[in-house]
Amino acid sequence: MLGVSRTVKTDKMVAFEYLRLVERDGGLVYVAQPGGRSPTEFVLTELDHQRAVFVNPRHDYPQRIVYKLSKEGALTASIGFAKGRLQSDVYKREGN
Repeated sequence: MLGVSRTVKTDKMVAFEYLRLVERDGGLVYVAQPGGRSPTEFVLTELDHQRAVFVNPRHDYPQRIVYKLSKEGALTASIGFAKGRLQSDVYKREGN
């Protein structure tokens, strides 16, 4: 699966990131390339119907990425260190 995110402020793109989910050795790996830099890999460590957790304890920051889907359909993306508090952003689906 491929993805792209971009941050726009005052009608100007100020950041972007390439994202991939790849299958490797029977598991899933989240590959992030912020700003098009070299890829950083995070291994899927937890998965259920509402939550996916990807971890790379050797990375400086973030070391953990968590996606959580609410009952209302909002997606919360959180990042942080392997242990400790997470910084979160909430995304709501628009349209069909």
